[in-house]
Amino acid sequence: MKKLLLAVALLLAFPAAFAQTYYPVNDYGVGGGMNHIEFYGGMVLPQQAWRHDGDRIDLGNTGWTAGLLFYRNLTRVVGLGFDGSYAQFGDGDKMNEGAANESFYRTGVATGLLSMRLIAFPRHSTRIYFPFGVGVGHFFTRERFVDGSHKTYDCTNLAGMGGIGLEFDADETVTFGVEGRMYLMSLNNETKDKFGKGHIRYFDIIAKLGFRF
Repeated sequence: MKKLLLAVALLLAFPAAFAQTYYPVNDYGVGGGMNHIEFYGGMVLPQQAWRHDGDRIDLGNTGWTAGLLFYRNLTRVVGLGFDGSYAQFGDGDKMNEGAANESFYRTGVATGLLSMRLIAFPRHSTRIYFPFGVGVGHFFTRERFVDGSHKTYDCTNLAGMGGIGLEFDADETVTFGVEGRMYLMSLNNETKDKFGKGHIRYFDIIAKLGFRF
């Protein structure tokens, strides 16, 4: 009888031990001292329908954006790092359509920002966070004419960014998520005189893939 009970106990213990090995407990969430690198891309929505000297000016329509972010968690809720991105607007509306000087704008913005991230629910596998950044942006727009010629306006000036994001842990090292951002960049006197604006703004909607170590 004792041998039978021992055999039954071993049979019951074996599946339990196997299950414990097969379903490990994952260490989700973020902690102080973690490093993160993220690759992201998506679409950019430029500011449209500027009004200047009685004309409507569209520097670009919906385009694409891509970037790279590195940051380190100083604490569970605060991260600090560097964010570099490029946004390529779609072609702007035609100006003076049908005339000999018909043209359109092709615009891009590159930014390099010192960034900060504030994280809500840092111990959970699903988190909301708020990214912010300030640094330098390079803006250019090329006015292209029907005869193939063009004229370029560009400047390098102060730029900033703010947004909100949602991220998920795929496992202990891989994350993915979605994010919305608004960028704002100051323009110099040449571009201000041309377009009647002292700054340009645009929105990014991006998906991201991240790795932490």
